[in-house]
Amino acid sequence: MKHFLDIHTTSASNLRQMIDSAHAMKTARNGRPKGAPDDDQPLKGRMVALIFEKPSTRTRVSFDVGVRQMGGETMVLSGKEMQLGHGETIADTARVLSRYVDLIMIRTFEEATLQEMAEYATVPVINGLTN
Repeated sequence: MKHFLDIHTTSASNLRQMIDSAHAMKTARNGRPKGAPDDDQPLKGRMVALIFEKPSTRTRVSFDVGVRQMGGETMVLSGKEMQLGHGETIADTARVLSRYVDLIMIRTFEEATLQEMAEYATVPVINGLTN
């Protein structure tokens, strides 16, 4: 699966696989300190961009902690720090980020922003929430 943009464009088998995998990972973490990395560290050496045009404490914390538990690193970018769709095009932002990160999570106001990010990114894009 290249991107995870919504459940409607994801097959039932892929959704089941994601749920089963998440359940297994959560079970394996039982009793560990929250900051301790997973044994298998599937994101070891990976960089994940967390883009927040639309702020959210829960989404930021859950993605940041989850990526770190899986061995990865995060780069948090807020709407104030970026010129998403204003000074820089979304397409250009997607291309540039794709050179430096392994995955992009975006929480944005507009569905069109998410779709354009996914169209031009050469790395997977995850929908953190759109209107």
